[in-house]
Order: sequence, then structure tokens, then C-alpha cells
Amino acid sequence: TLNADIPLAADHFRYFAGCIRAQEGSAAEINDSTVAYHIHEPLGVVGQIIPWNFPLLMAAWKLAPALAAGNCVVLKPAEQTPLG
Repeated sequence: TLNADIPLAADHFRYFAGCIRAQEGSAAEINDSTVAYHIHEPLGVVGQIIPWNFPLLMAAWKLAPALAAGNCVVLKPAEQTPLG
């Protein structure tokens, strides 16, 4: 609904936008000749199937973290999902 799904979906995108802004890489020296780097990289293409109930909210639950991590998303809604 307009009063529940849209505000909750927007909050979910805001949450993951904040999470990704807090991420940072790090470097640690193991010994004199070895350095370990910790970086975050996207996985690539993420396929997501959305169920018929609460399609907007469930799409946000899956889209927000995948997009925040830098992935490309292919989204497939259920055939029973209402369009309007």
C-alpha cells in the first residue's frame, strides 16, 4: 500500500546506502615481505525472483543490498503480481 510499502522500501534503500558509505578497504602487514589487502568487489549479475505478495517491498529487500554492493540485477516478478 501507499502508506506502508513505499516508506518501508525507501527506508531500506537509505539503510543500505548508509551501510555502503561506511565500508572501507584495509591493508594489514603480515610480515616484512607480505601485505594483505581487504577490498570489496561486486559479484556481477544477480538474478532475483520476487513473489506475488508485497511485490514492491520484497523487491526493495532484494534490490537494495545487491545494488549497494555494486551488482547488476535481473529482476523477475511473479506472474500473479498485480500491475496496478
